[in-house]
Amino acid sequence: MSAETLTWLAEKAWFIRAFEGAIARAADAGEVPGLVHLSNGAELLELAVAHALKPGLDQVTGSHRSHGIALSLGVDPYGLACEILGREGGLSSGLGGTQHLIAPESGLLGSNGIVGGQVPLALGAALSAKTLGTGGIAVAYFGDGAANQGAVLESLNLASALKLPVLFVCENNGLGQSTASSYAAGGVSLLGRARSFGLAADHVDGTDVVEAIKVADRLASWVRSAGSPAFLEASVPRLSGHYHGDAETYRGNGAGPTDPFDRLPKLLADRDVPEGLVAEMKARAEAEAERVVAKATQAADVSDKALQRYLKEAGA
Repeated sequence: MSAETLTWLAEKAWFIRAFEGAIARAADAGEVPGLVHLSNGAELLELAVAHALKPGLDQVTGSHRSHGIALSLGVDPYGLACEILGREGGLSSGLGGTQHLIAPESGLLGSNGIVGGQVPLALGAALSAKTLGTGGIAVAYFGDGAANQGAVLESLNLASALKLPVLFVCENNGLGQSTASSYAAGGVSLLGRARSFGLAADHVDGTDVVEAIKVADRLASWVRSAGSPAFLEASVPRLSGHYHGDAETYRGNGAGPTDPFDRLPKLLADRDVPEGLVAEMKARAEAEAERVVAKATQAADVSDKALQRYLKEAGA
């Protein structure tokens, strides 16, 4: 990986982390409707996958934990912050909130609050791309908990049967909400499951951004050229609870997960990126995230008005 690519990726990752930190503080202040599910720990993996995609052509679906996915695709941070906060200027006028994000102009077909519900939607996007011959692919993000959901397993089968250009990305953090995957899964090899449906499948350490980019690029290119599905299992930590404010009593008293950002300084130093530039990038990312979220908190709360307008237009 070149120094230019890594510095771009690192600053983007720091921005995503800082953005979610600002959102978490806004939630603590009562500014966010409902629960907030943070993606901290998966930022590098999601940026690696985004690096393999073609803007304006590929489409992505995500779960209830999709802030990082949205930002990795280039979704407008201010529009995202307003949507999470239920404010004027949000991606869906503040009606979708934190779990239901959509920005088709950036390739985000939608995120979903139903566990696994986003995966069949990606198949529809893949079928459209195949039927229309666009050359695009679809990407479906889901967690290891959702890997046990019936619609996800049916999607793996259907994608294989119809030879759809879809990349399934399973972010395996070892927990389905508060339940260990090793307890809840009948057979813990997710790669084995995917391969049993005839999918090309590989595993990557999602904290190793260099390797993650290599594997994501390879699988996305294969899906695009072969027109058939593939499965990427990425081991990533969930640095926070299932939701922001979760007491996390299920983790026990052992050491918490390792932050993948701990690897970034050495990676940058190995590519002769000056420490001063690293500090400058990090500070710039943090300041911009704070600015964006602070600006969003000042926007008008019009979600109720928008809902009434929607219902009126729908004739409800």
